[in-house]
Amino acid sequence: MNTKKERTLQLTLNVVGILMFMGVLIRWWTAPFSVSRDLQIYYNQGFQMTLNERKEFLAFVLCAASVYFSLVNVYFLGKTGRRLVYTVLVLFAVFSLYMMLTLLAVATH
Repeated sequence: MNTKKERTLQLTLNVVGILMFMGVLIRWWTAPFSVSRDLQIYYNQGFQMTLNERKEFLAFVLCAASVYFSLVNVYFLGKTGRRLVYTVLVLFAVFSLYMMLTLLAVATH
């Protein structure tokens, strides 16, 4: 049974997630714009994403958003949901450390 406080927190986290991922998607259009040394904004064609980069970027954002919203909403299902979310976060942390060490080992050889 969700209390009003939990529902408000869940709604807040969902709204923050929507704003956050909308901000990430805005990068799609704002990346080619740069600021020169004399503070003039100009369009840099070299920063424009290719079609393949756009597909990869969109896939990354959609996957990250689905993980975020899934974890936020599972967290509020109860005690089991909280345990599941904490377990997933610990696994993400361990995997990130493993990948960091693997990439460091590859880069130094």
